[in-house]
Amino acid sequence: MASAVSVTYRLNPPPEVSVPAGLSSVKTHDFSITGAPSGSTDQKAYYEGLRAAVLQAKSILGEELTAWRDTVGKREENKEARIPQREEDDEDEGEEVEEE
Repeated sequence: MASAVSVTYRLNPPPEVSVPAGLSSVKTHDFSITGAPSGSTDQKAYYEGLRAAVLQAKSILGEELTAWRDTVGKREENKEARIPQREEDDEDEGEEVEEE
């Protein structure tokens, strides 16, 4: 069984985005799986340790990626605003309703 959870990400922010000093676009984290000693067959302890490692990874990555979202976010919002929205009325253009 594995002794750690390893997560690596590589982000490619737009060139015009100024990146704060505390953010790195390439990062690797290793989260140790604690609980069952190496070579042990105690699966319950292993999976409890695995669960804790995954929750720790989720928390740390969430904080880091939220910082990136906040840094790049305004540019992305403007990009999404340029996509034309299809109105529901467009679907009914070809249909004619007869009134009595």
